Amino acid sequence: MTGQSRSATTAPLLDVCDLHVEFDTAEGLVLAVDGVSLAVHAGEALGVVGESGSGKSVMALALMGLLPTPPARIRAQHNRLGGIDLLRLDPAGLTRVRGRQVGFVFQDPLAALNPVIRIGRQIGEVVEFHRGASRQDADRAAIEWLARVGIAAPSEVARAYPHQLSGGMRQRSLIAMALAGEPELLIADEPTTALDVTVQAQIVALIRQLCDELRMALIWISHDFGVVAGLADRVAVMRSGKIVETAPVRELYSAPKEPYTRELVALARSNAIERAHRT
Repeated sequence: MTGQSRSATTAPLLDVCDLHVEFDTAEGLVLAVDGVSLAVHAGEALGVVGESGSGKSVMALALMGLLPTPPARIRAQHNRLGGIDLLRLDPAGLTRVRGRQVGFVFQDPLAALNPVIRIGRQIGEVVEFHRGASRQDADRAAIEWLARVGIAAPSEVARAYPHQLSGGMRQRSLIAMALAGEPELLIADEPTTALDVTVQAQIVALIRQLCDELRMALIWISHDFGVVAGLADRVAVMRSGKIVETAPVRELYSAPKEPYTRELVALARSNAIERAHRT
């Protein structure tokens, strides 16, 4: 990403203040996100890093109103996207925001894609709903988006069902669907976890390129600091539902302040050395 500096007076695209997420369970109330505040500016890439169970994915789903309530309980001082407080929107309003202003790439594309609808039609429906295109134009746009995300035979893939594609192809198709509404912000929740190392690198490079081309903001959620370090402008480190440290990526990588952040950085460096030796 660009990493360009931004004026302190520039309003962020996404501005979240004091977000809490709790779940009603048989054992009682569980606090999953504990007072998270963050901001993302237009064109900026924010990495959110932490171990499994730190609250990263729950936070992202809560931001977009994708958690069922109940059992979830969500509260915050505000959760503004482009000046609109998403907490005050009804379900129809949130549906208009999701896809048009925010695209979401889930960790498991096979679960996120509809198994009984062809890939091209799923992408085309996004274009119809959010861009007001006719069905014919939307289906044509779906093929164009599949080509744009690096699929070599986009017309064939458009006619395929999700189970007929490889994991990497499904993830690229899901990225195409997330981008088809031409959103201002893309949220990617561990989108490379289930892929092999080579495909992971391809997906990271693809999203970086598309965000630059489309001038989109990005929130990339991961447990792998090494991936985020090569992608983000800033990094927020989460642990036990809290953000414990936030800094520009180079600053955080070279001089982490929190012991937990130092552990993540050390692990990323060790993994990088191991990968270099294997190649």
